Amino acid sequence: MSQAAAPAKTGTDLDSLEQMVNLPQRPAAVQWRKALRGRGGGLGPTDWQLIAVLEYPAAEAQALVSTLKPTGLAAPGLDDGGWLPEATRQSLKSAQAYDASAFYRPPLQEGTVLHVPGSSTFVLSLFTM
Repeated sequence: MSQAAAPAKTGTDLDSLEQMVNLPQRPAAVQWRKALRGRGGGLGPTDWQLIAVLEYPAAEAQALVSTLKPTGLAAPGLDDGGWLPEATRQSLKSAQAYDASAFYRPPLQEGTVLHVPGSSTFVLSLFTM
């Protein structure tokens, strides 16, 4: 008997996001999406992914950038299930990718944080393995 995948959960509340990740700087606004990653159906746990759009005041965004370590890699593509607006998805193609370890909270201990060029917006993508 196969089970349908659980639907993605989305939110805009900072308190719920803070229960899943560490936030080195407190954002002014958030939107997040938590979804299963890959295909379920096997025995054992199923991995999941969190994507969060973090909006900061300009000074806090600069402070955050100064604490992050660039990965030196091209911004990865995000499997957002069509959740991100197309304009955001396009802007991420030229985003600066940073190590996201400052945001890790078990079990979310893999991922990247992207800084949207010319803005105070960051897109955090973390996942379990």
